[in-house]
Amino acid sequence: MSLLGYHGFNNWENHFMEDENERDNILFGFELEAREDDSNYVENQLSPEQVACKLEEEFGNLFVYERDSSIGRGVEIISQPMTMNYYMAHIDLFKKLLKMLDKMNYVSTKGNKCGLHIHFNRKALGYNSKEFETLKNKVGNLRKANNLDHERANETISNIVSIMEVFKDELIKISGRTQSSVNDWCSFETANGTEIKEIKRVAKNKSKSGGAHNDRYRVVNTTNAKTVEIRLCRGTLMWESFNTRIHLMYNIVNIARNLQGLVTLKKLIIYKNNWETIHMMNKYIEEQNTEKRRININEVSKTILLSSKDNLRPTSLVFGKSLTECQQ
Repeated sequence: MSLLGYHGFNNWENHFMEDENERDNILFGFELEAREDDSNYVENQLSPEQVACKLEEEFGNLFVYERDSSIGRGVEIISQPMTMNYYMAHIDLFKKLLKMLDKMNYVSTKGNKCGLHIHFNRKALGYNSKEFETLKNKVGNLRKANNLDHERANETISNIVSIMEVFKDELIKISGRTQSSVNDWCSFETANGTEIKEIKRVAKNKSKSGGAHNDRYRVVNTTNAKTVEIRLCRGTLMWESFNTRIHLMYNIVNIARNLQGLVTLKKLIIYKNNWETIHMMNKYIEEQNTEKRRININEVSKTILLSSKDNLRPTSLVFGKSLTECQQ
């Protein structure tokens, strides 16, 4: 297989741990762009094709390798879809990937051309298995249950957009991107200082699927049929920044799907993470080498309250009813 053309692969294989499934466990995959470091000449520099071959020999089918003309002489490394439990159980493989690229004189942050884009499976954005079974029994109609599941997934996407917009300044710092890069490749939906009420209105009205080609260059890209993509993060081969960005974007989606209540930056970091991961993220965010990107997490006072429509909440007495039925 080795180095394919852009978007030249579609035989994706989900990577689960035991007893995991698409509806109960959020599948995600990343696209990491890396390119030859043309500022650091080395003899016998490996071409993108040679790099792809070496990585394939090492990692088998865990990654797919594609050309991407936007980054020059480089390679886009695309992971197979996986759950967070799979990622954590095989974390040494992902560390090794970054080290190998670095040793082959490839860069990702340097040059400001490479991104780290993270896709999330739409199927896990609606109800979990138990909730969906309850819903089917409640409405007695699979088509109606699927429609409500779709509506619940759209609500999750609105929550993702709202969280990204509220914590825009902090997330840009953590992402490693410059403002000009954000404007070019992953623009936000609202201007700085927008009130929460307006952010939620914009998030609700954002198209949840489809759209024109240029619509994909949003911080939350909803144009793909099977995934929602967060495009914010800059590419990196430094483990602490890579791992922090993966966990933070994952937590935004996980919270958007599951949490009813107040969201803070601190909660985005600690939500369902182990102590080691939380410590690593805190250290990276608060002690970055570049002073203007450092954040004192406890000093960030922004919050957003997430809530769900009554007819979409499994704990509600009107769960599964239409809005018209709820109002009767």
